[in-house]
Amino acid sequence: MFLLTSLLIFAPLIYLLIGSFSSEVIGHPDAHPTLDNWITVYTSPLYITAFLNTISLSAVTSVVSLVVGGAMAWVVARTNAPGKDTLALLIVIPLMLSNTITTLSWIALAAPNAGFINAAARALFGVNTIFNIYSFGGIALVLVTHYASFAFVAMYAALRSIDGSLEEASAMAGAGTYQTAWRMTLPLVWPTIISSTLIIFVLAAENFSVPTLLGAPFNFQTLPARIFYDMTVEPSKPTLAAAAGTMLLWIALLGTFWQRKTIARAKNYVTITGKGSRPRIAELGRTGKAVCSGGLVLFVLIAVVIPYCALVLGSFLSFLTPRLTMKLLTLDNYLRLFTPDTFVATRNSLLYSVFGGLFMTLFYVFLAYCIKRSHGTSGRLMEYAVIVPTAIPGLVLGLGILWTFVGLPLPIYGTAAILIIAYLSRNVGYGVRQSRVALVQVSDELTEAAQMNGATAMRAFRDVTVPILQPVLLALWTMLFMNVFTELGLTILLYNYKTVTLPIALWNDMASGHQTRAFAIAVLQAVIIFTIIFAANWRWGILKNTLDK
Repeated sequence: MFLLTSLLIFAPLIYLLIGSFSSEVIGHPDAHPTLDNWITVYTSPLYITAFLNTISLSAVTSVVSLVVGGAMAWVVARTNAPGKDTLALLIVIPLMLSNTITTLSWIALAAPNAGFINAAARALFGVNTIFNIYSFGGIALVLVTHYASFAFVAMYAALRSIDGSLEEASAMAGAGTYQTAWRMTLPLVWPTIISSTLIIFVLAAENFSVPTLLGAPFNFQTLPARIFYDMTVEPSKPTLAAAAGTMLLWIALLGTFWQRKTIARAKNYVTITGKGSRPRIAELGRTGKAVCSGGLVLFVLIAVVIPYCALVLGSFLSFLTPRLTMKLLTLDNYLRLFTPDTFVATRNSLLYSVFGGLFMTLFYVFLAYCIKRSHGTSGRLMEYAVIVPTAIPGLVLGLGILWTFVGLPLPIYGTAAILIIAYLSRNVGYGVRQSRVALVQVSDELTEAAQMNGATAMRAFRDVTVPILQPVLLALWTMLFMNVFTELGLTILLYNYKTVTLPIALWNDMASGHQTRAFAIAVLQAVIIFTIIFAANWRWGILKNTLDK
């Protein structure tokens, strides 16, 4: 098991590095070792500019997302603002959908010529463009509306865990609500602030779809966009793409390493011990309630209601136009969803998400079980190994897997198998971590008793461990379903016409200029995701668990 896991995790990285030092793709008769790719990537203005764009965009996104998400988390977790519980569920909606869907929503809303708000401003006030989504600010806005929800969930969990007696002591000393929040609450959640900021920084740096879709019209490139162009635009430069992938990998590895160091130091901020504690709810006045609830409503309107309504409206048009009339409304885009190409993409996405997610869930639980049962060096090494993919950007991992199987005599490139392997490697850190938390509930005495009665380790796992963990497994499967169903950056270098998925079909429609057709696919994708999420919430309470954890 240790060997299989190591190959799954480290083989793509090894082949990526080999490819970055090669003059041609692996297996080419003229291939030989060279430093030219690294020299070009680390000295060329083209790649340096892409690197600086990545850093600046990630920095803005992480800081603003943390400020917005943290403020909303404080309102929901520590105040008596009216409507906060309902608004909290709406705040996390962007996390359920892919940032590609969010991007398309903002294109429908704020494209400079035909976006709905710009068209309305032009018709009502004679203003040409009030906001251009194809700009640095537009890219940052889309990323912030997505990752602020992530910061909200992370900060909410931290704020709920603070011992309320500390804030009560501050209040008794004469400090007001906002002074207590600034001087007492904020320092106590400082590790979460730093950790969340670094995670968002890494996620924004590796984001492929948002800066690529919105940056192309004004020639703005980040490292993921540059890697994609090197791989797909003729003449392709796969060895340069591999070297550029290492540049993006350093960003992710350093950010993840710093984030884990921050978590390791978090014990200095412990406020919950064996003594019972409860969170203190700040009593806001009438003005405070209006401002805090109004802020939550404003975010929900900007991040959820307005852009997604624009996406749905745009899906009923043949093309985006500044002159919107009832005569332009059509069902053609939705009728095209019944074409063979879209049917294949939908079928593949559901198959990979449902059955691939089930296989991944069982694999992660079994791997976590092996780690728990391994008390020697192999168990510790495996425990550290599964963390590695969390620091590997999806596009870089896809590139590494591509190089791996191009260089091996295994006929799985362009098949569903290579995609499942990619998804398995991509989510192993998250899956094993959640599985290990769940396995704490299962005493070793139960499996040992089964083995004493003649059961093998595999049968004990199947007949004892899996039934006990069924609710956790179903929740894990739901999260993996969403991850696989919305994955784009990892899939885009590994698919062919037989293995195309809905995110790829959406991307191809955008690339070919069929924007409103892509809007309809995005709506279909959102409907399927919400159906699964609300069914899972009704059955297992997954939305509540997301906030509670």
